[in-house]
Amino acid sequence: MTLDEGAQDRNKGARPPSSFPDKTIILDTNALLSPFQFAFNLDQELKRAAMGYHPAVPMCVIRELDRLIKGGDWKGKAARKLADNYDHVEVKGTGDGPIFNLAVNKEWAVMTFDKRLRSKLLSRGIPVLTMKGKDYLSFIVP
Repeated sequence: MTLDEGAQDRNKGARPPSSFPDKTIILDTNALLSPFQFAFNLDQELKRAAMGYHPAVPMCVIRELDRLIKGGDWKGKAARKLADNYDHVEVKGTGDGPIFNLAVNKEWAVMTFDKRLRSKLLSRGIPVLTMKGKDYLSFIVP
């Protein structure tokens, strides 16, 4: 599925990782916050830079965004709304651990700007989509 295909399923709750295509890209919290920090269109950049990948948001990211909303963060609220444009994937835990484990176990790409997570992923052979400049996404391939 692409960005537009699966729209009818997006808000029906999280799905297990096994239900996603092999060519999936995980969006982490800072990836979803980035359009509101750098003023770029995430959907357009994903279509350009990650064509053919199915974007997915792990539930640990959804929970983190919900915590930001409770703290009154407007960017968190906007990012949470943006996250609902994508399918949600079931994961247990919090932080970067579930994202790292899911990416390694499923061999999925990850969109992140977190330098520590990026380094760990690349060391395990996982491609990382990251920001080049303030409005351009590009893959780093191990």
